Amino acid sequence: DFRRGACTFCAACVDACDYAALDRSLSPPWQLTIEIGSGCLSANGITCRACGDSCDEAAIRFQLQTGGRATPTLDAARCNGCGSCISLCPVQVIQIKEAA
Repeated sequence: DFRRGACTFCAACVDACDYAALDRSLSPPWQLTIEIGSGCLSANGITCRACGDSCDEAAIRFQLQTGGRATPTLDAARCNGCGSCISLCPVQVIQIKEAA
């Protein structure tokens, strides 16, 4: 549940899974990315960079716009699907999705 925190890719979930549903040999372990919804505070003129600050991969950046807005942009090639941005979003507009 990415609303509770990010995946650190430590593989503890693989060890804890009694059903062998997870495979340690897969790299990356999944093909996930994020989508930032239109309710994003920054995109609506309210200063917030929580998701970008939490992204160790620098997959989320902010493009300055006129009127004091900064639109978040996602570099899907850099996003590893860890979910660190999801739990920190104060308005819960970031969703995890299958990578294209």
